[in-house]
Amino acid sequence: MSARPERAAGADPALYRGRPLRVLHGTYEIAGQGMMLARGLVENGCDAHSLAYQIGYDQRRPDFIVELDRRRTPLGKMAAMAGAFMRWGGAFDVYHFHFGTSFFGTPFFAPPRPAAVADAEARASRGGTRGWWRQLDLPLLRARGKRVAFHFHGCEVRSRARMIAAHRLSTCTECEPFCIPREQGRVLGLAGKYADRSFFSTLDLIESVPRGVHLPLAIESARWERAALDRPLPELDRRDGVRGPVVIAHGHAPRYGLIKGTRHVMAAVERLRAEFPRVELRLIENQPWAVMPEFLSQCDILVDQLMMGWYGLLAIEGMAERRAVVGYLREDLRPQYPDCPIVGAEPETLYDVLRDLVRDPARRAELGERGARFARAHHDTKVVGARLLGEYRAMLGLAAGAK
Repeated sequence: MSARPERAAGADPALYRGRPLRVLHGTYEIAGQGMMLARGLVENGCDAHSLAYQIGYDQRRPDFIVELDRRRTPLGKMAAMAGAFMRWGGAFDVYHFHFGTSFFGTPFFAPPRPAAVADAEARASRGGTRGWWRQLDLPLLRARGKRVAFHFHGCEVRSRARMIAAHRLSTCTECEPFCIPREQGRVLGLAGKYADRSFFSTLDLIESVPRGVHLPLAIESARWERAALDRPLPELDRRDGVRGPVVIAHGHAPRYGLIKGTRHVMAAVERLRAEFPRVELRLIENQPWAVMPEFLSQCDILVDQLMMGWYGLLAIEGMAERRAVVGYLREDLRPQYPDCPIVGAEPETLYDVLRDLVRDPARRAELGERGARFARAHHDTKVVGARLLGEYRAMLGLAAGAK
């Protein structure tokens, strides 16, 4: 992660009890959002930090790190979590927990298994009460007068049964499930009991987080914009798949390929090569965060989620780099962001959508300009941080303008 931002000169700090509001994001990083939101809060005058119990594949490091994987026994892991709670459990005003975790809670999934097996397990489940004792830090935080927020990002709460019943396409349509409905019910129950706010990061989760608040994903817009300016694509007007190359990128991880629709992307690009011999597909697999801006700067088109119904972090980063982005956005969700320039596609239409974009460099450039404006307006850390600060002030009972 880049250096912590300085508060803007002359900015009015987010005061609470005569000092900047203190916020901790933890304890599990999903797409670096704990770190990005902490940064956005600092940009808005807060004293905010991030804590994680592991370093992800992208190698970003939070402000505080307690690596549970280095503890070999359950007792050792519990001791490390207890130590984290004793060190930081009283130092902040707001505790913002991601992915259903807390000081004494870590993500819990099953190995991927056939959908029929997962559905039978769900029918046999007796609800979400098992394991209630695992996050006893939550009532302790509330007893200390702290405010608690839960922030959900996907399969830790997404209801497979509901999504399949209600939608023709969703992340669950082709997935080999690794979610556990009993665990999903447990974390939602904890949020309902102890959280002052429950947030969700992508609009497709609106049905899975009752009374939740949508908080857009956050990026450092300038970082991605700068990468595109530093490494412009050569001979843009000739990049049509015949006279010049067209590079199509798609984010893929082996465990999540069925969620993202990777096989459909590969099939569409293979068909395109018959007409456009210089089309190239680059799969983004476990790339370190440090090299991602340069990677995207060398791509023409980015294909994001084809199943989910909304867009993810990679799409935002691609838009910030002025790349044409393709993905499946549900029609009932699009009106909430009418200026979103993502080109709609789903598995059956992807080939035709990509074909039109491959042979039209001018349209890709126009979409890229719109995308950069959209990403900065809706997803920049300072913009999202200001929105989040407003939610915190409401949680704390602070009226507008109050300190």
